Amino acid sequence: MSDTVPASARVAIIGGGILGCSVLYHLARRGWREIVLLERTELTAGSTWHAAGNTPHFSTSLNLSRIQHESTKLYQTLEAETGQAVQFHRTGSLRLASVPNRMDEYRFHAAKAKTIGLPFHLVTPAEIARLHPLITTDGVLGAAHNPEDGHVDPSSVTQALAAGARARGAQVLRHTRATGVEHRPDGRWRIDTDKGAITADIVVNAAGTWAREIGALAGLDLPIVAIEHQYLVFDAMPEVMALKAEPPIVREVDVSYYLRQERQGMLLGPYERNPVPFGAHGVPKSFGADLLPPDLDRLEPIIEGAFRRMPCLAKAGMKRVVNGPITYTPDGNALLGPAPGQANHYLACGYSFGITQAGGSGRWLADLIVDGYPPFDLFELDPRRYGRYAALDWTIARCKDIYADEYAIAYPNQERPVGRDARLGPLHATLKAKGAVFGSRNGWERPQWFAAKGETPEDKLSFRRTNWFAPMQREARMVREKGGLLDLSSFSKYEVGGPDAAKLLDRLVANKLPKKIGGIALCHMLLANGYIRSEVTVTRLAEDRFFLVTAAAAQLYDLDWIRQHVAHEERVTVEDLSEAWGCLVVAGPQSRAALSRHTNADLGNAAFPWRTMRPIVIAGAEVRALRLNYVGELGWELFMPAADLPKVYAALSGEGLGDFGFRAMDSLRIEKSYRGWGSDINTEVTPLEAGFDRFVALDKGDFIGRDALLKQKAEGVRKRVVTLSVEASDTDARGNEPVFDGDRVVGITTSGTYGAWTRQSLAIAYVDADRAAPGTALSVELMGERRAARVIPDSPFDPENVRLRG
Repeated sequence: MSDTVPASARVAIIGGGILGCSVLYHLARRGWREIVLLERTELTAGSTWHAAGNTPHFSTSLNLSRIQHESTKLYQTLEAETGQAVQFHRTGSLRLASVPNRMDEYRFHAAKAKTIGLPFHLVTPAEIARLHPLITTDGVLGAAHNPEDGHVDPSSVTQALAAGARARGAQVLRHTRATGVEHRPDGRWRIDTDKGAITADIVVNAAGTWAREIGALAGLDLPIVAIEHQYLVFDAMPEVMALKAEPPIVREVDVSYYLRQERQGMLLGPYERNPVPFGAHGVPKSFGADLLPPDLDRLEPIIEGAFRRMPCLAKAGMKRVVNGPITYTPDGNALLGPAPGQANHYLACGYSFGITQAGGSGRWLADLIVDGYPPFDLFELDPRRYGRYAALDWTIARCKDIYADEYAIAYPNQERPVGRDARLGPLHATLKAKGAVFGSRNGWERPQWFAAKGETPEDKLSFRRTNWFAPMQREARMVREKGGLLDLSSFSKYEVGGPDAAKLLDRLVANKLPKKIGGIALCHMLLANGYIRSEVTVTRLAEDRFFLVTAAAAQLYDLDWIRQHVAHEERVTVEDLSEAWGCLVVAGPQSRAALSRHTNADLGNAAFPWRTMRPIVIAGAEVRALRLNYVGELGWELFMPAADLPKVYAALSGEGLGDFGFRAMDSLRIEKSYRGWGSDINTEVTPLEAGFDRFVALDKGDFIGRDALLKQKAEGVRKRVVTLSVEASDTDARGNEPVFDGDRVVGITTSGTYGAWTRQSLAIAYVDADRAAPGTALSVELMGERRAARVIPDSPFDPENVRLRG
């Protein structure tokens, strides 16, 4: 095939590492033609060629485990397909545990693995010694063993992917440097190179170490920083040569290294505590397939730990030290999916585990591009999960922190200490002074719970019920008995207006829009396959103006979707009010009385019914009061300019209403069986499966996803959402635990906690449709034990909504 830069292409991929070649391969495999990859030097010349090539399945994310499983399955078939050897070694792996909480972590992930059929076993020290005769088990409590883990030659896999793509008509252009990326007025992309310009319908940034710079060419400030990663390769060792089979890869995560066989020696890869960024302010122009100077002093304590675990390693000679940059993002997850604010621009970059995730990621992105919707939910990788707060200095600090704690225990509800206070609401200082313990979501600091006098205002990390369990119950019961206040300013908030605003929104959501001024509707924006993309509360402000509220994490994610669906001829404006406006929730039996003492508005049921909005004045501030809430009580969500929030809060807190946090809110909402976006509802469930039939208006005319829902309704759903009451005394479901009928997995939890008012452990789950009837006896695996569970009717608290209706 010609090495000439074509004038036009359907897709242009920038970057010839394993990610770019995987996207190219999978697009070609889906039958797309006129696709081209642009590589500045040689394939693999960035981080791919020097990567260690490990292919673990373990991840704290269920869906990343799915991605990694897809990768290893693909790599084992490439040689037969392309004739290019990939040198896949299926060795299995051992993740050692030296502290009890680490074993709890493995118990949680062992249960999670059962939901996707992934082998993941907990083994004893005796079994560890049998599986790997060269290591000692001193101080080891056990390990997680995955027999399907292994390692591969990264360069060979990349070449095989490129060969498979070329065989299907794709073009690979080496020594072709991208020098400009421009979005043209006609919607296509112009990519300038040192060999000429190419115009493409779609552009993909898979530029690895250079992804931040390619992003800048397109006007993006991508939160990516490369970090130096060193590994040591040892000379041939007699002890290794005497083994009958290659032993499992060892990860002594409590010391922070991986260790595996490399030829007749060993390869040791530490994650150091004081990592060094590379090229954060610009990659040197001369840098290509290069390595960085080694610095073993930084690794000394970890190397000594590895010698203690494998004594024969201490006697081996060192063949070489590899030090090369690998990219990181502020949360350690890659950027995969649509670029923020730019149609037909996709990202596949920021990978710190690129080899094990490339195969599955390439397929995922190709499916998204071809079909218009993803094969499964990967919001945790969506590039739009960040905002403007993710500037370079913040990104560097966060990436260093993530690298240093790469192998740290990933506790539930854990908050990273670095990069905090990126977005502070106007009540932050006030709430902190009252004992608030904060968590971060999309940069926002949000109160999780409040420490009373004598309580330490910080989380004690555990996989079981811990120090915030009692305060959470105290706050939740306060709301049910009396009332409470919650700062929900982190909500994403938009105004959509113009003569065609209703037409646009009617096309985007499955429910009917509210007809009356002040009417409110709970709506869902769907994908073409009928799955739920977003949940949004829509309030009609005028005939041609609407107020939309969505999740804090979805600010740019939803803003993009709305703006990019405005047709060229439509007269619509979309304004983002997320930072300019705040929100205060007032909820509970005494909320109406408390509000009434600070407003002249009539708050009675006749004048102010449930699920309506009224503009009112509270403490001199003009407020949009929405009579609804997420806790199942009489109450309001009060939206106002952020500057007015402190005086409204001061007035209402003076009425004796206490503060509650997000952990209490979670308990209260699960007692009402309210689904949570991002956990209970996402792009893997439809409204019919989620029990949202009443929020779907199939008779209103066409909307995105309608045809798919009509088909599903005719055929029937295969799974349904249920509320489970679980017999648990020391821990609760959190999501991604398997649900069993006997020994058969029939479902998966999506969220869970303790119901403080109903005094039972509760979970939201999806189960096979024939196991969804109330009263069905099931079980849930929590911390390595099957806990009895039963399906109960939705809304164990106030199922008739008497409290909500006031």
